[in-house]
Amino acid sequence: MASVPRSAKPLYRVDLFPPRSLSRRAARNIILIVAAFTTSMGLVFWSVGAWPVIGFLGVDVLLLSLAFHFSFRSARQEERIELRDGNLRVTRISVHGERQEFDFQPYWLRVILERGEDDQCALFLRTHGKSLEIAGFLGADEKADLAQKLETVLRHTRCNPADISVRAP
Repeated sequence: MASVPRSAKPLYRVDLFPPRSLSRRAARNIILIVAAFTTSMGLVFWSVGAWPVIGFLGVDVLLLSLAFHFSFRSARQEERIELRDGNLRVTRISVHGERQEFDFQPYWLRVILERGEDDQCALFLRTHGKSLEIAGFLGADEKADLAQKLETVLRHTRCNPADISVRAP
């Protein structure tokens, strides 16, 4: 597919990030509260002679810290959807900073929202027998909203005569 100049302003752009309801500061405060609680419990066990329990109480704080670390690391992933003249580009940035780009011709592109069991759904971009799942980290309602917006933008692009470079006789 022909390369689209980066200087062209996108007709539509959306940046998608995994939802996070807890800030880093709040996570740190939770860890400190749990550490203070387990330290006080450890002192109680130490005072009655059960000092080996203290090590096991520290493990839960360590595991909680690791869980928050991995959760915040997964929040670094991103998907960017940009529609420019004659090209829809999906850019994925992994948690490690690796970048993948997928280009589609908007005229043939279809937005498919597949609903499954228990309010689960998957959002796909399909063209010429190939498909790409997008927004895998979003919830069902957010995927439905994104599908509706993408379909509206693509429909407008297909119907706008200024975006069609060659017309059939």
